[in-house]
Amino acid sequence: MSLKPRYTIQKLRGGFALVWYEGDKRHRLKLDSLDRKSAEAEARQRWANANTSPWTVGRAVTGYIEALAEDSPPSLQRRIDAWKAMKPFWEKVDPALIDKKMCKSYYAQRGVSAATARYELQLISTSLNWAPKEAGLNDAAEIWMPAKPPRKIRHLTHEEFEEFFDAIKAPHVQLYALIGLYTMARPSAILELRWKQVKFDRQQIEFNQEGRVQTAKVRPTVPINPELLDALLEAFEARQSDYVIDYAGKPIRSVKKAFQAASKRCGEKVTPYMLRHTGAVWAAEAGTPMSELAQYMGHDDDTTTQIHYARYSPDYLKKVSNAVRRRTR
Repeated sequence: MSLKPRYTIQKLRGGFALVWYEGDKRHRLKLDSLDRKSAEAEARQRWANANTSPWTVGRAVTGYIEALAEDSPPSLQRRIDAWKAMKPFWEKVDPALIDKKMCKSYYAQRGVSAATARYELQLISTSLNWAPKEAGLNDAAEIWMPAKPPRKIRHLTHEEFEEFFDAIKAPHVQLYALIGLYTMARPSAILELRWKQVKFDRQQIEFNQEGRVQTAKVRPTVPINPELLDALLEAFEARQSDYVIDYAGKPIRSVKKAFQAASKRCGEKVTPYMLRHTGAVWAAEAGTPMSELAQYMGHDDDTTTQIHYARYSPDYLKKVSNAVRRRTR
């Protein structure tokens, strides 16, 4: 699903203009800003002020997603898909009417997991916060969310990975699977990876490309192990674009459909993110210190790493267990 913009910003006499259509009739409003970024901000403000329709949940969420679309973050499509599912229930709701009972009713009607419901209700909360302060939307709403469920770490055994890998048909998806397993990188980092970030001379991959500001989801520099090195060298020789993962010379946005097809063939449901967990679990099972694994995965410290992966280490809490002894009578 793509989000069609309600307006565009176009150049006009050395400056910029806000352009929109009502039916087949085009309207144009000259902006005061002379640079693109300022024009985008001015256009958002003018458009918001020009819209006199009631502040419903639908207006808030749609406006938030459209503002987010300008930077095209990796999470954009997930928000668009979520709103598509949420829209029938929430579109025309007055934010002031949102209370615990309404949120619980929505949760029961959706019939989704607690994690999904939390994500969707959080999208509403974020959208209401995004709206202009004078609208006072978030102050009026009482948004309830189901309790946060414990995070499950789904990973593959060695046998399961081999069965899944053999079920993958496309070479570029096989390469993706190897990168995901051996580097434990997040899906967005792999899909955005360019060949200039692969340092064959040092046998390293710099996942944080030049010019990109590190976010909370750190993209580290990791070494390339021998099997991955062979696969990357082979792919480099046959490359058709600047991107490591491409199809017909063009970068791709997702490998989910390819993973779903391979999952169906091998009988094991595998998602792109599972490869990150799988690599981490295998490393922990091999006795890798949590502090090193944390650096490899781009965690700020090993707190998160310990929570999710420490129990897979062969020496997990054994010192504690062995310290408990009955005294000899």
